[in-house]
Amino acid sequence: MEQVELTAKQRHGVGKETAKKLRREGVVPAILYGPAIKDTMPLSLNNKDLKKALSTGARANVLVNLKIQDDKKEKRVVMFRGFQRNVLTQEIIHADLYELLMDHNLVVDVPIHLTGKAEGVALGGILQQESRTLKIECMPNQIPDRIDVDVTNLTIGHSIHVKDIALLQGLKVVGDPNQTIALVAAPTEEVVVKSAEEIKAELAKSFEEKEKPEEKKEEEKEKKK
Repeated sequence: MEQVELTAKQRHGVGKETAKKLRREGVVPAILYGPAIKDTMPLSLNNKDLKKALSTGARANVLVNLKIQDDKKEKRVVMFRGFQRNVLTQEIIHADLYELLMDHNLVVDVPIHLTGKAEGVALGGILQQESRTLKIECMPNQIPDRIDVDVTNLTIGHSIHVKDIALLQGLKVVGDPNQTIALVAAPTEEVVVKSAEEIKAELAKSFEEKEKPEEKKEEEKEKKK
């Protein structure tokens, strides 16, 4: 599991105005909490450093060696537990950090990555990924960046479930073992869209076919006369 370094300062001011002032200065307000922390610890993070920490393949699941200015601990191993973002820009405006106990299990959501080309797709089927993440329980230093699921042998009408995935030792799935990960659906029937001119031509032809029997009857009457 990849680890990154991140520095922070203890934040003494609270409230919306203080938070706005920090953001204008390129600083993101944050909160640190965890089982070894009596109360939450308000922090401030450098925005550029925060983005860099989140740029690894592990993204929010990355382990962070957090160094806090004037902290009694030299460093704390933490994870990101949540973010608040600006609705318009999607910039992070607040972060929640959780201090880990390295000898205790934790539960994380790990991204699922499909590998291979499903057999059913070559036959016209449609590959559908039903689950994007998998909830995993493990030790902090065992958190995988992603879970690879091979769909090569997946045929039309068949699916892969959580219980079908072989995980590395130390990893345990939390949740429904019958949860569907991926499936290959049968191809849908092609719907032919007709133009207004084509519809009018078909209607005209239909009326002509209905009128023909009547015309024959009139001809027969004329012959009898």
